[in-house]
Amino acid sequence: MNITRREWALATACWAEILRAQTGGDPKFAWFEPAMASEIEAIVEQIIPDNETPGAKRAGVINFIDRALAGFDQDKQELYKTGLRETQAKRAEMFVGSTSIAGLSGDQQIALLKAIEKTDFFAQVRTHAVLGFLGSPAHGGNRDMVGWKLIGLDHQMSYQPPFGYYDAEAARGGSK
Repeated sequence: MNITRREWALATACWAEILRAQTGGDPKFAWFEPAMASEIEAIVEQIIPDNETPGAKRAGVINFIDRALAGFDQDKQELYKTGLRETQAKRAEMFVGSTSIAGLSGDQQIALLKAIEKTDFFAQVRTHAVLGFLGSPAHGGNRDMVGWKLIGLDHQMSYQPPFGYYDAEAARGGSK
């Protein structure tokens, strides 16, 4: 079955509308409880901050992580539960009287993340943050393709390699 470019473009447009509808309004989480999502989102906002350029929040990274943990990364669920519990204990130790990571100031959040940056939990959250920021919007993150726009990726249905000297020689029948 051959699919034309027009059919691919139509399918892409349909998926874009579906994704737009899914990301509008309040997010519905597949795995996260809202309180846990808020805490993880506070962490990823410090990993990829929203400043002069879009960050994790604007890209919807929390939705990517939620889908990952509900789907292909189900084996990471316990790491998230245990890691967040240990991070909460560290938060309470470092910032007596605080009640949540999301409730800390930006400087306090960074100090907390520096304290846990060598843990498997932080490494996994950082990996998920980057994947959610730069991955395909079809997986829940990179909302409005902000990650791709930031790195200059022009989204298209197919990619052709740039032709250079060796490609041009091969096309002419040369043997380089």
